[in-house]
Amino acid sequence: MVARLVIAILIAAGAIVLGFISYAFFTSRSDLSKFALTEGRGIFVDDPTALRNEEAPSLGFLAPDFTLTDVNGQSVSLSGFRGKPVLLNFWATWCPPCRKELPQLQVFHERYGEKITLVGINWGENAKAVKDFLERFGVRYLNLLDERGTAFTLYRLTGIPETFFIDPEGYLRGAWIGPITAEEIARGFARLGLLTESE
Repeated sequence: MVARLVIAILIAAGAIVLGFISYAFFTSRSDLSKFALTEGRGIFVDDPTALRNEEAPSLGFLAPDFTLTDVNGQSVSLSGFRGKPVLLNFWATWCPPCRKELPQLQVFHERYGEKITLVGINWGENAKAVKDFLERFGVRYLNLLDERGTAFTLYRLTGIPETFFIDPEGYLRGAWIGPITAEEIARGFARLGLLTESE
């Protein structure tokens, strides 16, 4: 009886400590903490005067640069897309919400690919598995491999899918936690003045 009570107390204490750790992690991402803990889904920096000319994984700052390889082994750097808006989407093949949004990302790419570069970042999987998966699902936009979690860590992700809206100058202007639709992406870029949905 006493042993069960002690175990129950330890489990409860562990859950409380885990809750505090999770809360501290979320709030360390000051730009995302408010919406992640209260509103959910997405947040944007609408005011261009709020942008800061420093590199940081926070809204309103320059997006941290990285270089990863695509599924064919070619090196690609985020900074190479300057001059055009970028949608950066972190995902994995084993993630059900990621699978749900893949067709929507492909629809967005087909509609707006000439105006906005869509870059998928696969987390932790090898080239063959990712390439086979993308071919099976008919995904044709650029996907990079983050096998060691370099970009995942650099952007301080809390999970996947997570998506970032980057303007032509390289500033992080929006973030979205969870699956996103083609319409939501278009509305996000339109809100930032980077796309007309009717285009």
